[in-house]
Amino acid sequence: MLKVTADAFHEKLNTDNEEVILNGPPSGLRGHLHLRNTSDDSLSVSALKLVHNEGQEKFLGNSSSLRIGSRLKPGEEKLESILHELPAQTPAGTYESSLVIGGTERKIKMIVQPHMHVNVYPSNFSFIGTEAGKTHSAQITITNLGNLPFTIPDVSHVAALDMDLICRAFGFALRSKGGEGYVQTMDEIARNVNRYLPDWAAAHIEESGQTLEPGATMIIHLNITMPKNADAKKDYTGSMRFWNTIIGYEIKA
Repeated sequence: MLKVTADAFHEKLNTDNEEVILNGPPSGLRGHLHLRNTSDDSLSVSALKLVHNEGQEKFLGNSSSLRIGSRLKPGEEKLESILHELPAQTPAGTYESSLVIGGTERKIKMIVQPHMHVNVYPSNFSFIGTEAGKTHSAQITITNLGNLPFTIPDVSHVAALDMDLICRAFGFALRSKGGEGYVQTMDEIARNVNRYLPDWAAAHIEESGQTLEPGATMIIHLNITMPKNADAKKDYTGSMRFWNTIIGYEIKA
């Protein structure tokens, strides 16, 4: 069996594709390629050679091959699914290169889609101190792994829920109204939740409004201030949405 690579034996293959089209975000361009073994040898097709147009390397990276991963018996034909990866920061747009197969160059078109991908770490925090007005601060690392600029959002308030709120609301309601029926018990649960539910905790991201370019990393500072009706003897938990990531926190009395 012969191994077809970007540098060897590609002349033993051919394709019916006049143009190969790959489409998707930079990390996952997908398409199909019809392969035909025109030789008398069995072939293990590892990769085919890519030839980029002048100046495109800064967008498409240094990769000079298209991974295939196929085996063909003599004379066999197959329609193969292709997955190709470009640098994560490749700008959205259409790029044309050439694919060397069967001794000739075929056009390959790469349609790169806009892609927002932001890594947030860590996404869970623990603090101590639940007295009203106390401010807790966290430093969070943000990395832009997509190909679009990302504007740091802000938050104005977040939940700070007493960890025992629901248990307490159910317990009090069942003791006082449990014998009066379902509706009366549920009404009492709702009243208890409303009675003991703390106000929103004020929150702010100091770097809100700043722009993080593709490939860049920054540290942001999140501040959470306990609400005025927080109980210094109770433990609290909560979460907030930062773009498409949930940041969770627990605050111990």
